[in-house]
Amino acid sequence: MNTLEPIERENIKKTARLLLNSEFAIVLTGAGISTESGIPDFRGESGIWKKYKPKIYGSIQSFLNDPSKFWKMAEEIAPTLFNAEPNPGHYAIADLEKENIIKAVITQNIDELHQKAGTVIVYEVHGNINRFTCMGCRASYTKEQILRKIKKEKSSPGCSFCGAPLKPSVVLFGESLPNFEKYMSIDLAKKADIMLIAGSSLTVAPICDLPLYTLREGGNLIIVNDETTYLDDRAEIVINNKTGVVLPLIVQEVRSIKAKQVSDPT
Repeated sequence: MNTLEPIERENIKKTARLLLNSEFAIVLTGAGISTESGIPDFRGESGIWKKYKPKIYGSIQSFLNDPSKFWKMAEEIAPTLFNAEPNPGHYAIADLEKENIIKAVITQNIDELHQKAGTVIVYEVHGNINRFTCMGCRASYTKEQILRKIKKEKSSPGCSFCGAPLKPSVVLFGESLPNFEKYMSIDLAKKADIMLIAGSSLTVAPICDLPLYTLREGGNLIIVNDETTYLDDRAEIVINNKTGVVLPLIVQEVRSIKAKQVSDPT
């Protein structure tokens, strides 16, 4: 477990108090919370896009031109994504939702680990790796169906009905964000009196702008990330540490404060 500085411990206590006093707190998560589950970062120094150039392997245009390149990359990274399990950070966020403190989670991640940890209200702005759609007739496929097709066909999976390429329900370069998730996220950011940003470097547009809506409406930002972000100087609290370390401690502090309030209501 990472060693916490005294200021970090004090900020954890302050975060718990702010969350308990909030009326509408939400969470925005990025790759940092998933890397702690063993999922490689796409954009980091040793990320996926360093090996597989986005224009060749990760854009919608390249996929339409030649799906096999995308599926070559997927063959390497999909097993890690499919086999990943939630870490303490994911479970801590689910606990905050169960405590009725967190009203919704907006995530840039495609791994469904928030749902696996028990969080119910999740808006996946970049899609989900566990669902697939035919580019022709729009038929949908599950992860299990896709794995069976790949094993049987030994090539890029095609639709059983029309033969068109199958694409995971994730946002590739050159694609727009799904409208419902995009507009819901903006509405939530405007409504939030606290946005807890966990594991996001806030560098990926347009999601990196969501905290600005919260600030413009008078809300506060709490940033838990092991690297600095462009909004650190505008946040109420910044804790530069691992989400899997900090978030469970926030939950502990929330429960400790609530227990004291029950035993001593005055």
